[in-house]
Amino acid sequence: MVPTVANVMEDKRLPIISADQSLRKAAEVMLENRVLGTITLDALRRPELVLSYRRLVRAVAAGVDIDKATVAEQAVLKPVTVRTTDSITEALNIMRKRGVRFLPVVDETGEVKGVLEPRFAAYALWSRLSYGLARVEPVSRRIVVLPEDASLRAAAKAMDETGAMEVFVKRGDEITVLREWDFLEALIKGGPEAKIGDYAKGEIIYVPPGFDSKAAVELMHENDVTRLIVKKDGELTTITLTDLAFQAMDYLAYMGERVKGVVLVNVETGREHEVAERIMAVPGVKEVLMATGPFDLIVLLEASSTSELFKIVSEGIRSLRAVKSTQTLVATRVLH
Repeated sequence: MVPTVANVMEDKRLPIISADQSLRKAAEVMLENRVLGTITLDALRRPELVLSYRRLVRAVAAGVDIDKATVAEQAVLKPVTVRTTDSITEALNIMRKRGVRFLPVVDETGEVKGVLEPRFAAYALWSRLSYGLARVEPVSRRIVVLPEDASLRAAAKAMDETGAMEVFVKRGDEITVLREWDFLEALIKGGPEAKIGDYAKGEIIYVPPGFDSKAAVELMHENDVTRLIVKKDGELTTITLTDLAFQAMDYLAYMGERVKGVVLVNVETGREHEVAERIMAVPGVKEVLMATGPFDLIVLLEASSTSELFKIVSEGIRSLRAVKSTQTLVATRVLH
C-alpha cells in the first residue's frame, strides 16, 4: 500500500512567515527549518502565500533587493495544497503537473499540518520496490559547474536557466557542490555577491551509471545527502532524491499499486442482506461481511488512489438510502 502524505510530511518544523518579511528573512526561515519554502497563513491557519526556494533563486537571479523585497511580492497567492490523507503518488503527480517541488499539507478543514517535498517520499516509495528494478543513469542530468569565485547571483542565474537546485563548484581538479542549504547560508551572510567557493560544503559521493536506484536512495539516506554524482567515461551527471522519488512513482503506477480500505457500515434494521448485495455490486468492492457489535457490515475495497477510494464510499455506499452511517479506514502499510 502506498503511504499517505501524513506518513512522510515534515510536521515538526513549519516554515511560517508573515507576508511583510524580507526575502533575506525568508531564506533564514527555510534554512532554520531545513525545508525549501515558506508559508504565510490566514487567520484560520490556511495557506495564503507560498514562497518556494525556486522563486527565491529566481528573484536573486533577477537582481531583486533581498532586504527591500517582501515575501508578498514574490510568493504565489492561493497556492496548491495536498491533504494529509492523499497518497504520496497523488501528491507527486500534482507536483509534476504543476511544476512545483514544495507543497503545504492541509487537513479536511484546510488548516496547515505540514509541508511536503519529493525528497521526503523517496525512501518510503523505494522501500516498496525491489532491487534491480531500475538504474540511476536514465534519470540523471547534466551538472552545472562554476568557478569558485563566481557570485551567488551568477549561480542563481545558472540554476534558474537550467532548473537545477544546485551548482557544482570547481576547485582545481576537484569539485564540490553548493547545496540548497549552502545557497541559503550564502544569501543570508554574504548576499547575492558572495563568492560561492566560500560556502560550497556539499559532500560528493560518486556512483557508476549502472548503480541501482533503490541502493542509491539507501546510500543517500545513510550519508544524509540528497544527491549523488554519476561518473561515466569521464563525464559527470547528478541524481537527486527528488529524481528518484518520481522514478519510484512511475514504477509503482506501472505495477498497479492499489489503495486498500475498510468501511464499517450501519444500516436500517432488517435490511442488512439487501444492502450487502447492493454494495457488492459497487466497482472496487472486494468483499462484504456481516458483523456483530456496533457495525452491521464490513466492506473491503480497493482503488487506484485515496481520493478514488473515498469517491467509491461516498457515491457507492453512503448514497444508499438504507445506510445510516459509515466509518472509513484507509490502510497505510502492508505488514508481512
